[in-house]
Formats: sequence, structure tokens, C-alpha cells
Amino acid sequence: MTVYALNQTPTSVRVGMIGNTGLATSGLIGSAQTIDRQGLKWSFAYGFAELRGDDRADLLGTIALLRTQAHRLRVPVFDNPNRGAYGGTPLVNGASQTGNTLTIDGASLSVTNWIRKGDYFSVIVGTEPELKMATADANSDGAGNVTLTFEPKLRASPSDGAAIHVQDGVLTKPAGVFMLAANEIDWESFKHRGLHTNITLELIEDVFATQ
Repeated sequence: MTVYALNQTPTSVRVGMIGNTGLATSGLIGSAQTIDRQGLKWSFAYGFAELRGDDRADLLGTIALLRTQAHRLRVPVFDNPNRGAYGGTPLVNGASQTGNTLTIDGASLSVTNWIRKGDYFSVIVGTEPELKMATADANSDGAGNVTLTFEPKLRASPSDGAAIHVQDGVLTKPAGVFMLAANEIDWESFKHRGLHTNITLELIEDVFATQ
């Protein structure tokens, strides 16, 4: 399996989360019991309208390389409110971290709201990014440490010193590893006012990409 980069900016974005919650409903009283299982993941629908020239050729060529669901796309997020102050060169502070919190260092010192609730970030696990959304505001302390709280939880432990990406205009955009949602894809092309193509990429996160 190869991971290819998505280089084009979509003209429309739809973001979702796909859960893996077990649900048992009582037929007698209608009560419901849920089991919170692993596997919460992102879904993206990225629309590209009137792609022309090099952008059109590059995207269609990348789609062909995917061989539908055989390979993966490294997809930057374009639905980011970008509310945090950010700053610095944030890195994972300590190995073997798991769950829904992550301690990082290297952030700018003593920054209020270094990251804000609803901001995306990604953490490199192995060689690929896991995409997360902050679920609480977090400040950096006087040493540049920040404790991030987020969903979905870590699927594997990042290494000490692994890179954190936030959308600050300097670091690489937050991204995740995705696959086509279906084992087929098509697009529309038109010759009116020059050859152009409309296409929507329906994508789901590959939860095993960083394991």
C-alpha cells in the first residue's frame, strides 16, 4: 500500500465522523444501551468544481494511482476554524502516550489559548499523520508545554519528539490518511469554455494507517 498526497484545494467540503458504537435496544421497554467501542474515524467529501489544465490532470492521475481502494491519500483538512494562537515548533513530549490527551512541548511560551476547542491538529505516528480535533482550549506554560485534549483517541503511541501540525501558516496543514469510501469513482468532464472536470472525492479515514 502506498500513500499519495492530495495537492488540490477543494471548492466544497463536507466533514463527518463515523462511529463504531454498539447499540442494544430492549423490545419490552424500549430502553437503549450503548457500548463505546474503538474505531471512531473521519469522513470527508471534497468537491472540486471546474478543474482545468494541470490541476485537473494531477488530480485525475492521482486518483488513477489509488486503484480505487488499493492505496491511500494523505488529505489536508480544509474545514479548520483556525482559532488558536499557536506558535513555536510543537513536538510530542514523552513516548508511550495513549488515549484522548497528549503532552507536547516546543510551543511558544505562556500563550493563552495556544489551541482552541474545535481546532484541528495532526500528530505524526510512525511516518503518517493522525488527524484530531481539540475538544478543549489549552494554554502553553512557561516552558512551552501544552496538554492537548481531543477526538478521536490515539490509535497508536507517537514517538517522543514526533511532529505536531497546526494550521498556523508556517507548519504543514493538519492531515490524515484516507481511502476512497467505495471501490469505484467517476467524474464529469465538459468542453464548454475549455475542458474542465467536476468531481467529488468521498473519503473515509484509514484507522490502521498509523498502526
